[in-house]
Amino acid sequence: MILRVSMKVRDPRHVAAVLAEIVDRPVVDAGAGWVIASAQGPDLEVLERPEGAPPSGECGIALATPLTIAEVFAIAGREGWPARHRRPQGTSGVIELLLEGDCRIEVLTAEMQGA
Repeated sequence: MILRVSMKVRDPRHVAAVLAEIVDRPVVDAGAGWVIASAQGPDLEVLERPEGAPPSGECGIALATPLTIAEVFAIAGREGWPARHRRPQGTSGVIELLLEGDCRIEVLTAEMQGA
């Protein structure tokens, strides 16, 4: 069983707050970073990337959101984070979001999850 997944970013408090907004879950200060508590899967720990360390690039994380595509894009726009709706053949797609402009994650609305 996976209990926690972590990622490293420049501003972990801010990124954690925005991701918590997207997934509609609480975020708590965990001392060394910020943790978004999951209702069903592993918690997401957002840590500070050391100064001078290269960006994470592909984080390999997919998040479920109760928000609409438009709401996710509105948050991405507010944050200045690039986002695009990618539709692999035969799927309703995913939203690719570049956290801080350099860490790619996927966000799936209820429609994209087949709900």
